[in-house]
Amino acid sequence: MKLLFSVLAVVSIGFHPLFAQEDSGEAAKKASAGRIAWFVAASIPENLENPVKVMTEGKITEMFLSTRQSSDPVKIPADNVISLVKEIEGPKDPSKPPYHILAKAAIPEQFQKVLIILVPTGKAPGEGLAFHTKVQDLSGFKGGDYYFLNLTKANVAVKMGPENLTLKPGETSISKASALTESVNTPISYHFFHPVKQQWLLISASTVVRMPSRREICVFTWDEQFQRISYKGITFPVTQ
Repeated sequence: MKLLFSVLAVVSIGFHPLFAQEDSGEAAKKASAGRIAWFVAASIPENLENPVKVMTEGKITEMFLSTRQSSDPVKIPADNVISLVKEIEGPKDPSKPPYHILAKAAIPEQFQKVLIILVPTGKAPGEGLAFHTKVQDLSGFKGGDYYFLNLTKANVAVKMGPENLTLKPGETSISKASALTESVNTPISYHFFHPVKQQWLLISASTVVRMPSRREICVFTWDEQFQRISYKGITFPVTQ
């Protein structure tokens, strides 16, 4: 039986600030106005046009997707539905909507600010939904917290300081910072359960800085090219 997990390597997480080219006061003002959603992508299909088109209540705007930082804020419409769409060139039936829906997120009425995580389905635009969506209420994702998403077929474990988290394939989990008021260094290590050796093996270990001014997202994926589990980080600053 060919080992699915033949090579392991330490992969460094790169974190990038949101709104790097935008005035911080203007960004905070924009983010605090009403019900707001942000997008991040676990990965972006090569055949996806980027910027993507965002549809809310029939209106179209463009938005740039990134796997390293969140999108610009999008106002949550009255019907609570936000879609990513692709325009159909030369539609055969003019009576039908001239768009393919790539992703659709329904926001619960009680959520005021959310993060929408896009997970590729593997389908090409026009063949069905290109992304699954995971809607995270930001009232439960605070400064210093870490959000983990396991997109591999293996069980993944995270040891963060004294805390131990285990994620089955497709699962998410949040490591809470417990009302963090100042930056703190925290040791962290990632592991996966080897299906043949039937034991936990180390992916990588390092020290991270938990900061009250930002939240972090860590996505575990399977690297087909190097045949190993990989991960990447996304920084999501705390907005007022």
